[in-house]
Amino acid sequence: MDNQTVIEQDLRQIADMLLLNGTLTECPGLVHGKMGIATFFFHYAQYTENMLFADYAMDLIGEMLDQIHVSSPADYEKGIAGIGVGMDYLIQKNFLDVEDDICGDFDDRMVRAVMYDPWPDFSQYNGLTGYGQYWMTRLRYPDPSVQAQKCLSHITALMEEKLPEISIRKQTDVFYFLHDLQGISGFDGCTGLLEQCRREWNLQSADVARSFPRLGDSAIGRIMRMYQWRRYFNDPLQGEIELALKQIPDLDMEKVPAGTGLLTGYAGEGMLRLTALNQTDMSWMILL
Repeated sequence: MDNQTVIEQDLRQIADMLLLNGTLTECPGLVHGKMGIATFFFHYAQYTENMLFADYAMDLIGEMLDQIHVSSPADYEKGIAGIGVGMDYLIQKNFLDVEDDICGDFDDRMVRAVMYDPWPDFSQYNGLTGYGQYWMTRLRYPDPSVQAQKCLSHITALMEEKLPEISIRKQTDVFYFLHDLQGISGFDGCTGLLEQCRREWNLQSADVARSFPRLGDSAIGRIMRMYQWRRYFNDPLQGEIELALKQIPDLDMEKVPAGTGLLTGYAGEGMLRLTALNQTDMSWMILL
């Protein structure tokens, strides 16, 4: 079989496994749970032109929303911050056409997480950078934009205050967050902080493999590191990315992925293969 046929066969197996296990996944979140699985199924529905897969994605989102309550975790990896960013991604991709602001119910919890709750660190998956990713998406919506500006200003002030204490493992999370934020109108003031990070952390000359330690050594992580390095430092890595996509190993059903989510699970394996078939661009990787 040629490579395209193998990838298409893998995709069918991935979709079957997720149809069986998606609603059984306990985690509602973006990186490991229902939000990430729904993201795959919306893209897969577009690829197959079978809207039953989109209906299943909507079912997953409904179940996910039923799981969320006022004291749900705020973190990006498994909690509300990542779910909110995932919902915004689906809206921007026109997979969701919602008149009501679904994430409006999340805002009070995320204000509390930034302004009042103890925060563990500056990481994206568990800390303030992930909260900031959520609030950057909320700037696009008129009603929560004032809260978003206050929360983002508070996060950047804490980053400036604690800059010498930020560990090497968190530095790329902080740098990429500030890079995105300084491109938004009204946050030009964080450009100085961004340049200070660039100088003091020597990120310009850092190895690609140093970035995003949270991603581990998954195939998705390796490709995403190259994608993000090109995105933020204009490194000419496109050829390496295309080669990596061509070399995705065949799905081995004897050695199944660790879970169902985007980072180490079936949903991520599916998204990689849709990307390899040019059925979606790589923008989904910014979710991780």
